[in-house]
Amino acid sequence: MKATPAHRIPTAARWLLGVLGVLLLLILIIGFMDWNAARGPLSRMLSRHLERPVSIGHLSVHLFSWTPSADVENLTIGNPDWTHGGDMVDLPRMHVALVLSKLFLGRLVLQTLELENPKVSLIQDESGRANWNLGTNEPKPKSAQPTKLPPLHHFALRGGSLKINDEQRKLTFDGTVAATENAGSGAGSEPFRLKGQGTLNKEPFTLMFQGAALLDIQLDHPYDFQTAVEAGSSSVKVKGSIAKPFDLGAVDTDVQIQGQNLANLYYLSGIALPLTPPYQVSLHIHRDGNHIEFENIAGKIGGSDVHGRGTVDLASKDARPRLAAIITSHSLNIGDLGVAVGAGVPQDAEQKGKAPPQLAAPKQEPISPLLLPTFEFQFDRLQSTDWDLDFKADSVQTEKVPIKNVAFRLKLDHGDLTIDPLDFELPEGTLAGLIHLDTRGSTPTTNLDLRLTNVRLEQFKPKNSSNAPIEGVMQGRLRIEGTGNSVHAIASDANGTLSAVISQAQIRKAFAELAGIDVVRGLGLLLTDKQQTVPIRCGVAEFALKDGDAQTQHLLVDTPDVIVTGDGKITFGDEKLDLNLKGEPKKPRFDRLRAPINVRGTLRHPSVGLSTPALVKQGAAAAALAVVATPFAAALAFVDPGLAKNADCAELTNEAEGKVAQPPAPDQVKSGEAQK
Repeated sequence: MKATPAHRIPTAARWLLGVLGVLLLLILIIGFMDWNAARGPLSRMLSRHLERPVSIGHLSVHLFSWTPSADVENLTIGNPDWTHGGDMVDLPRMHVALVLSKLFLGRLVLQTLELENPKVSLIQDESGRANWNLGTNEPKPKSAQPTKLPPLHHFALRGGSLKINDEQRKLTFDGTVAATENAGSGAGSEPFRLKGQGTLNKEPFTLMFQGAALLDIQLDHPYDFQTAVEAGSSSVKVKGSIAKPFDLGAVDTDVQIQGQNLANLYYLSGIALPLTPPYQVSLHIHRDGNHIEFENIAGKIGGSDVHGRGTVDLASKDARPRLAAIITSHSLNIGDLGVAVGAGVPQDAEQKGKAPPQLAAPKQEPISPLLLPTFEFQFDRLQSTDWDLDFKADSVQTEKVPIKNVAFRLKLDHGDLTIDPLDFELPEGTLAGLIHLDTRGSTPTTNLDLRLTNVRLEQFKPKNSSNAPIEGVMQGRLRIEGTGNSVHAIASDANGTLSAVISQAQIRKAFAELAGIDVVRGLGLLLTDKQQTVPIRCGVAEFALKDGDAQTQHLLVDTPDVIVTGDGKITFGDEKLDLNLKGEPKKPRFDRLRAPINVRGTLRHPSVGLSTPALVKQGAAAAALAVVATPFAAALAFVDPGLAKNADCAELTNEAEGKVAQPPAPDQVKSGEAQK
């Protein structure tokens, strides 16, 4: 048989033979080459690719195997330039082997990974640049997929340490591997443990992580673990599993958290949470990639129970976590909502301009002579997370104001917060409205629009009394716009209006008891044992707020016999009261005290009394008349010199009710036009 001439071999076959020859030559060269001599060029190539210095002390490669392997000694991976030196990884020895059959199928599966005393240092600055983002100096988007390591059959870790310095999370940590896993230990291998301590927002921080032994992991079985974290006054306990080992994007955990204030979890979770009283909450978390579900939320926050569910989406277009939740309470302590606006929450004045401290539990006793909370919020936190929260309480605990239930919806979008609707249902009547807080500018701006509708005043009764001092129906409305980082600062800068109307009302003798003086007699509302109440034809109160000062526009109560008028102002900067009430009779009468009623003091400690100069002047006139005339003449000092006329109740109430009843358009509230 004659041999086929080379020129008669098909071109494609010759090309294939050539390629195979080149590949065989490359394999022989690579297989028998001195890899240790190539560590210099390889280090320089890795340095260019990772954009940081890489050094390899010794390298040996074994290719002719179904599990090709490499041994690396004294491997160091430096830090990027912005960290000012040091190494991210210092690894004295590493042995790694691949599964060749899986590699031919396009899958990277590690047969073996052995690490000896690795030292890892992780650094992140305030802008989000992290030294573990290899190959770039830019911050990693928050929406990036969670870490997914290659599958691994056999793992051995002998010693090791982990250091973390995260300026964005205000976290430092120094941890060590507490157990050594050795190859061939089999069923007797110890659990993997990592424990360490550091600081979180300048408070003590400790962590203990314990997982199943990493040796001989089965890739189709979940990896179980548990974690305990103590961060200042907060503690977190996690027990869960990773569905596929080394795939951190598929995790199921049961979580228990407790502490003094939920807001303290900001640096641990990265999510802006509200101010709260001490809490203890449990929940189940399921993570699938960038989608996280919170289920079976249950626990206590202060004196309130909470239940609910929610989700977090980490894959938004602008790399911002978006949280949606539905929370319910079967027994809400109304004081717990007050904490959310800073009531009773202390703040260290020395911390202004610095990282805020871990907040202690709110105090029940006043922490300030002022009534309105002075706690300064870290509104910049609202820029980090978007919220959509539905809250409802079907039973409310309260001491002074009877409330049946509470419901509101909170939306937060890029630092623009809206609570709308906001509903408090009373046994008779409602308090409803909306709150808009814009933190996107240099100075936070707040718009508030609240309405009282058909509120029966007789439901507000003093302690140890079966009768309310005032009966009737009230309509009211408060519309303000202000700037500042606390409730007190916003009120001190507020512009807007306050209007209230009372109809179908009457005043009881009990009204005098509230002030500690005979207010009823002082205003000329004379009552006898046979006449326990005085009807009110109309009652109107209007205040105009400008730069934190509330000045009276109309303050009037019209009864059949007396018109009560008032004037004065309230200054929210120092919360001082300066109000005066005066009764003018419609019919002549003797023994009427013409001294105005003064309301002084502060919002927290108001005082009501009779005007002393007016009493002295009136008494002096009576004494002078008694000297020059008869005792009957002395009584003239206590006779009303003039008579008042009926107020135009129809016009006043129509005007005030119009201001109360007409809600502004939503865009007006957000733009501040509703306050003009």
